[in-house]
Amino acid sequence: MVGYLNMTDPTQLCPVSWQTFTSPRSMCGKKTTAACDSLKIPTAGASYRTVCGWFRGYQMGSPDAFGLINSAFNLENEYVDGISITYGSPGNRHHVYTYAAGVYELSDWNACPCTEEGGSSSWFVGYDYHCESGNPGPGRESVWYVSDVLWDGKQCGGNESTCCNSHDLPWFCKTFPNPISENLEVRICTDQELSNENVAIESFELYISVQANTALASMDTSTVIGITFAILFVMFSLVVLVAVCVCCLVKRKSKVILRHSATIPSTHNMIETDQKDTITDIERDITMETNCVYAVPADLSDYYI
Repeated sequence: MVGYLNMTDPTQLCPVSWQTFTSPRSMCGKKTTAACDSLKIPTAGASYRTVCGWFRGYQMGSPDAFGLINSAFNLENEYVDGISITYGSPGNRHHVYTYAAGVYELSDWNACPCTEEGGSSSWFVGYDYHCESGNPGPGRESVWYVSDVLWDGKQCGGNESTCCNSHDLPWFCKTFPNPISENLEVRICTDQELSNENVAIESFELYISVQANTALASMDTSTVIGITFAILFVMFSLVVLVAVCVCCLVKRKSKVILRHSATIPSTHNMIETDQKDTITDIERDITMETNCVYAVPADLSDYYI
């Protein structure tokens, strides 16, 4: 996780770039009229290709989603009334995802695009957005609509019902074709005065999928196969070398010592029956060294090693 906010936790504070609201709920909103207030999300230089996350927020008054877009609006300014997630630096931002807030759930030019009459998203946004309104309509007031959470996929009434068709809500995930190592940025944007419209965030989480080995990921298949075979060859050579060394060590050091201790009685016709010749301490050392293989002759089965 690279970004996190949870204003339902009483110990949490809003970033200094956002305004703190304690009523009617604890949340973080815009400070600046007709602009975007930014929060940088450091990624510590990690290489990543996928960004995932979710946002939970509320609207005040009559935000217009993408309804007031014109040629003057682009990714560098307030192209949406809602939340903009990008990567890169000012002047060179790249779109990740957008959470838009419509004026109300009915069809209107400044409602969500899914209400049929809502303004279309910008070309750089495409379909990478969620849009919802917290106001059932048809009226609009300069109040916080906290009875309907934005972007949770619930309470999508009227013409807004198709806005909640995504099974992923409130989550988003976006994968890029090439690795990225730039910081993320979350901006709260509106294009009119704060007395008319505002959007606030109650909680959010942001994640990136870090590339395990950027250098290896950038190699073509033949290069990776070649490196793999080289590693396997080195490992096999080491195993063979160890086996040869062990065999040579055994050939030098091994010695089989066979010991036999027996008492053999001798019988002589001319000697008393209690007379015995005892043969003891018969000892044979047999050292055999033939290609690390040792055998004991069958006729020495009474000996022990």
